[in-house]
Amino acid sequence: MKPPKYNLYHLIVFYFVASEKSITSAAEKLCLTQPAVTHHIKCLEKSASIKLLDVKKQKVCLTYAGEGLFQYATEVYRQLVSAEKFVEDMKEASIRVGIAMSFSSTIASVASVFEELYPHVKLIIKNAPSFEVAQDVLNSQVEVGVVVSMDYGIPKLRPITISAGEKLVLVASPSSSIFRKEHVELRDLFDYPLVSGPETSATRRVFFSKFEAEGLQVNPPIAVEVNSVEWSRSMVENGKGIGFYYIRNVEKEVSEGRLRVLPLTSDMRVGVDALIRRDAFLPPIAETFISLLREAFQSSHR
Repeated sequence: MKPPKYNLYHLIVFYFVASEKSITSAAEKLCLTQPAVTHHIKCLEKSASIKLLDVKKQKVCLTYAGEGLFQYATEVYRQLVSAEKFVEDMKEASIRVGIAMSFSSTIASVASVFEELYPHVKLIIKNAPSFEVAQDVLNSQVEVGVVVSMDYGIPKLRPITISAGEKLVLVASPSSSIFRKEHVELRDLFDYPLVSGPETSATRRVFFSKFEAEGLQVNPPIAVEVNSVEWSRSMVENGKGIGFYYIRNVEKEVSEGRLRVLPLTSDMRVGVDALIRRDAFLPPIAETFISLLREAFQSSHR
């Protein structure tokens, strides 16, 4: 791609002269002297190798070529004004993102990279269960929602795939009696209490759907419902029950021996989607955030 032959500022000066039909008026609006305006026009005509203006008794008339170029100059000027507004808005811009609690550990790294790219953009993050996040997107409380992939029954929302399958694991305190079993099947969980997220947790619904898929009509008993990954994890560590988590949320605890992964016979995975309103304009900064999010989840699989 070659750089344009025309000087952009010459073209803007031409736009003002053609709009005002006067070199004097154009000079006033541009805060230039009349000779300076005339110089810019002559430079543009030299670059174009064609006459663009006829000036008679201080009255400016466009030539046929000038009329044609004026249409393009008008569009260039409008685009420049839009670009300036975009940059100015960026200085005060913000993006509101709703994050399902299951994925809060991944968001930290994404937020750090995003803030380096857009230091003037305020990133506002809200942690909530997936169903609450979906409602927040619908009600325009957030621009982007990062949720467990499933049908939320809201046609006005458009899902964008971030990850097709994140591993879900069951963990318990290493002292739990469940580890006396060499292998654990879903039906075995009925004998042990669960520490779970609330009913609005999509991860919980995905987890329980596994029981239905295996023909188990009753869900395992829930000892405690906790609306926080940190609190839930702490209760499982203290032997209050078994918990199910996105694997990255318990990697540290497992590596330190504070939690242990159950040897479940069936693999469980959850997808990750970004939700946006179908009728909403997605600003470039939001598109960048979604791209960074996708890269973060992909890197976790390497």
